Amino acid sequence: MKSIFVMLIIVVFLAIGVKDIFMATGNDTLVEPGSEVYRENLMLEKEFGGESIIVLYESENLLTPAHFEHMQGLEEALQNKDSIYSILSPVTLTEEIAKKQANTGKDGAPMDSGVPGNQEALDKMIYGEDNQLRPMFEEVVIDDRYMVMMIKLSGETDDSGKTEVIDTVNHYLDTENIETAETLVSGKPVLDNATRAAMQESIQSMMGLALLIMTGVLSILFKVRWRILPLAIVLLAVIGTVGLMGWLQIPITMVSMAVFPILIGLGIDYAIQFQNRYAEEMLKEDSNGE
Repeated sequence: MKSIFVMLIIVVFLAIGVKDIFMATGNDTLVEPGSEVYRENLMLEKEFGGESIIVLYESENLLTPAHFEHMQGLEEALQNKDSIYSILSPVTLTEEIAKKQANTGKDGAPMDSGVPGNQEALDKMIYGEDNQLRPMFEEVVIDDRYMVMMIKLSGETDDSGKTEVIDTVNHYLDTENIETAETLVSGKPVLDNATRAAMQESIQSMMGLALLIMTGVLSILFKVRWRILPLAIVLLAVIGTVGLMGWLQIPITMVSMAVFPILIGLGIDYAIQFQNRYAEEMLKEDSNGE
């Protein structure tokens, strides 16, 4: 009984670490953080920014003040995020042009560095004298139907910081819906965020299904008393393992997810063998007592 009590105390202690478990899909889960390649990539991202979130606008009538105003509102929603390195979009380029015109007084521009509210003034900024798109816009205006906003994140932004920016973008696009254009949010951070969500959903389904199958197998094929006891023992082992990962700040990755089905499968086998051996020894003691 003393051994069982000590083990329960240890499991309870480990279980406290479950609240600190987290999913990870970053580069450090694919490349050793101490490697030269990883360190050089980190230095590059510190100097020039990291991954980018792309917001795509699609419309038949694309370059209009209404669309620019909508994109400008998204930039304002993101301006206080410390994890953002830079934002590049048709709006930021137009604002730069407007600032220069306001400072020089060219084209009769008013002393206002904002995006023009009428189509004629906006066209003067976007198109050159030959009525062709200015070269500086070619990176963000794909063609007559598509334009993009590129939100570059800081190099050391963690998964929670990336998720915060993505949630802010999605919340703005959901609440400030624009009927004349379709929007799409993409980029590696968005894909990683969706992967983490899918991993969490998958591991929950996988664990639930494994427990359900094992309960059925033990109930039907294991014709002994306390037939569900091995499953309870395995659950304690899983809780202890996940809790230890939380204490040690070891993330759940696409690789480590494979451990849990193996842990349940092997754990059930060992628990059944232990229970059978215990039952055999108890029978021997009863026989010797007689």
